[in-house]
Amino acid sequence: MRFRSFILSGALGLAVLAGSADAKPSAGYKGPIIDTHLHAFAVDFRGPAPTAVCVGINTALPELKDGKWLEWYLDFVKNPRCKNPIWSPKTDDELRDQTIAEMKRLNVTGIVSGPPDRVAQYVERIPNQVIPAIEFNLTHYKYTEADIIKLIDEKGYRVFGEITDQYDGIAPDDPRFDPFWKIAEDRGIPVAVHIGIGPPAAPHLTPEYRAHGLSPMTLERMLTKYPKLRVVAMHAAWPLKDEMKAILYTYPQVNVDTGSLQFALSRKEYHAFLRELVDAGFEDRIMFGSDQQVWPGLIAEGINAINEASFLTLAQKKKLLHDNAVRFFKLPK
Repeated sequence: MRFRSFILSGALGLAVLAGSADAKPSAGYKGPIIDTHLHAFAVDFRGPAPTAVCVGINTALPELKDGKWLEWYLDFVKNPRCKNPIWSPKTDDELRDQTIAEMKRLNVTGIVSGPPDRVAQYVERIPNQVIPAIEFNLTHYKYTEADIIKLIDEKGYRVFGEITDQYDGIAPDDPRFDPFWKIAEDRGIPVAVHIGIGPPAAPHLTPEYRAHGLSPMTLERMLTKYPKLRVVAMHAAWPLKDEMKAILYTYPQVNVDTGSLQFALSRKEYHAFLRELVDAGFEDRIMFGSDQQVWPGLIAEGINAINEASFLTLAQKKKLLHDNAVRFFKLPK
C-alpha cells in the first residue's frame, strides 16, 4: 500500500454585506459552477478503497488506542462514525467516471490537478469542462523548471497548484520556490497553495506537517517579491481568520478557496468562518472548491453547503460558486 500517495493530496474589494441573521434564506444558485479545487487522483489516495468521509469529521473521530496512528486513521476512513457517509468508488476508472458524471450533472467546470497522465484522462473526456493544473511538491514530484515550462507552454496547463509542501514542513516563503514563482508570474499563471488543514492526526501520518504551517503570513515573501503573481490560499487557512483577513486586505492579488472546509468542519462552523470573511468585505475574493479527492459526492455537498448559507444573498452565492473564479482565473464568460 502506498501510504505516502494517499496522504498527500494546495485594498478591500467593494462588497455588499450579508443580510441579517433573521433574514429569510435566499434561493439557491442554479447556474454554471466553477470548482477551483478538483483532483485526478488514484482511488487509494486516502487508503485502500473504498474509503468514506463524514461531513463534520471533527465531531466523528474514533478513539485512539495504544498510539497506533496508522491503524487509527484506517479505521477512521473504513468505519465512518456518521449516518450518511460519502463513500469512494472502488477503482480508479470508477473514480474518474463518477467525478466526470457529477461535473456534467451539476454543470461544473473544474480546475483539476494530479499526476499528468490522470489529468489527461479528464481533459480527453470533457475538454470543455476541465482546466488542467500542475500538482506540485518540491520533495516528491521532482519537477525541474524546464518541466514546468513545458507543461504550461506545450501542454496547456493553466494553474500552478495544488502545491502541497505544507505536508513536508516547507512553507511558500522557502527560497527553493523562487524559480517556479518566477515562471508562473512571467506567464500570468495563478498559483494555488495548500494553506490549511490536512487529515486528522496529520503529523502522525506525514511527520513534517505542523499546525503552524496553516499561517497565511507565510505567503508574504512571495507576494512582495513577485507582486504580479495571483495566489489562491487553499482552504482559506481555517481557523486563522484574522491572519487570513490581514493578507486579503494587504494583498489584492490573493483569493481563497473553500477547499476541505465543507466536510472537515461542522456546517455551523463552516458557515461562521465563511460569514466572517464575507462580513469583512471579501465576498469577491472567495471561490468554491470541493476538494473531492476520492469522493465525487463531495462536489454536490460543497455546492449545497454554500446554497444553504442563509446569510448569503443569491448574488453572493453566484459570486462564490462562479463569478469570482471566472474573474480571478481569467476564464471565458
